[in-house]
Amino acid sequence: MSERKPVSLSERWRREATRDVNDELLKAAVDTMPTIRQSMVRINMGSIHAELEGLMGSIHEVNIHAPVLPSKIWPQVARVLRRSASMLEALSNGRVPRSFDRLVARIAGEPIFPESRRVTYACTCADPDRPCRHILAVHELFARRLETQPWELLVMRGVDLGGLLEQARRTGGDDLPTLAFGASEEPILFPEGEDGDLESTLSPGQVRRLLGVTSTTVTAALRKALAAYVENDTETTPPPDGDGG
Repeated sequence: MSERKPVSLSERWRREATRDVNDELLKAAVDTMPTIRQSMVRINMGSIHAELEGLMGSIHEVNIHAPVLPSKIWPQVARVLRRSASMLEALSNGRVPRSFDRLVARIAGEPIFPESRRVTYACTCADPDRPCRHILAVHELFARRLETQPWELLVMRGVDLGGLLEQARRTGGDDLPTLAFGASEEPILFPEGEDGDLESTLSPGQVRRLLGVTSTTVTAALRKALAAYVENDTETTPPPDGDGG
């Protein structure tokens, strides 16, 4: 059986943007793409803005909006990234691995890739179709950009990638427990691929374990139990042969 490859950000964006859109309108959108003024395409925090040339020198403005992710999550995300060499490497190279998408979903309650119902759009044209061919053309343009510039999705979602990486690489004062057996990946982090997806949220206890935050009561009880075990083991272990004559 052949291994399933994860769907790219580009294809995911294209699928969501064209859901329930008929083939005729999709063809019109692709035919409209050459009219996009490339110099006027801007990827900003929370939005994509573009201008398209219409008839008789008219200009159509298209705006696509997605909410930015809450800034309060990034210190926690950075702490977990310290425990995943593969995610850090991918993000450093401008890639957005599926595991990072899922990690953010678990901490923030929503993934990097926005849900389609939260993506809104507007166009200044008078076409009755919504989304119109201009909006769909900009969606297709963004999908194609994600093939070579996947980090632009992070820009749109308000992620300061440079700041996040700097925070994740910062050492000192971190109370996260050391990974066992010299591992470079936290076992609770999840693999790439489409199969075996996990729930998007963790329970409070699972989040605490993921971030290395443990209850003082549990820690004290565990230390007491270990001390009792060592003391009992010392009392019951016979002395080595030859001792005491």
